Amino acid sequence: MEWRKVKNIIILVLLLVNGFLLILVGARRGEVRRYEQAALTRAIQVLANNGIQVKETGIISAEGLSAQSMERSAAGEERMVCALLGETVSGENRGGGLYIYQGGSGQVNFRGGGELTAVLGEDERWQTDDPEGHAADLLREMDVEAEQVRASLSDGTGVVIFRQLWDGAPLFSCQVEFTYEGGRLTRMAGSLLTTVETDGEEGQLLSLPTALLRFLDEVLDSGDVCSAILSMEPGYLTSQSFTSAVRLTPVWRVSGNTADYYLNAVTGELTRAPGD
Repeated sequence: MEWRKVKNIIILVLLLVNGFLLILVGARRGEVRRYEQAALTRAIQVLANNGIQVKETGIISAEGLSAQSMERSAAGEERMVCALLGETVSGENRGGGLYIYQGGSGQVNFRGGGELTAVLGEDERWQTDDPEGHAADLLREMDVEAEQVRASLSDGTGVVIFRQLWDGAPLFSCQVEFTYEGGRLTRMAGSLLTTVETDGEEGQLLSLPTALLRFLDEVLDSGDVCSAILSMEPGYLTSQSFTSAVRLTPVWRVSGNTADYYLNAVTGELTRAPGD
């Protein structure tokens, strides 16, 4: 038999084997998805039997999130402040993790956990007819990924609140409030993460069915009143150690009909969420 024919037969056999394996993998994935859906359905039924209705379309898996340890980036803070003020400024270390940046158009204070306060002076940069768009533009200039949470404005006076995102996931504990008076930005206050990633941590995240059952256990143990879960949004909470390290913990923000909670996506610990 000619080598070309042998080679063609070998290639055909390999294609058939690959096709067979793909079918097996697809069938296996389909089986896993059916199992996961069945487990989720059973968990939702258990909650319903205990008086808690779950809006299934509002719950999202925490897949892709992971606990991380970060280090404070003074250089990142300085770049952020320079972009905000539109000029080059250097921070003065006042001790206790406090850095103060002063420029011709305002002053920005940064603390170790990302807490910031900016008092802004008279400058055309702070005047706008569109406070919501103005605040969004400033965050983009500062290279901060964020989403608007809400705005309360009347004739250019009021507040606009944004929440920071980390690789597309919300940082629930990092929000910044922009205060406008007559269309002029006068103040910023809140928290923005300016750290660099140093160490990702391996850890098995809870599946949605397990998370729902842990939520039920925690609510029953605490005696809280909850009759509906409206949504479960995955994201992060931040916390700072005694050093400059910042820890990102994957959580779900669970919106109930009577209160909101944070459910730790690793341990299942449930805590009340403060009001935004």
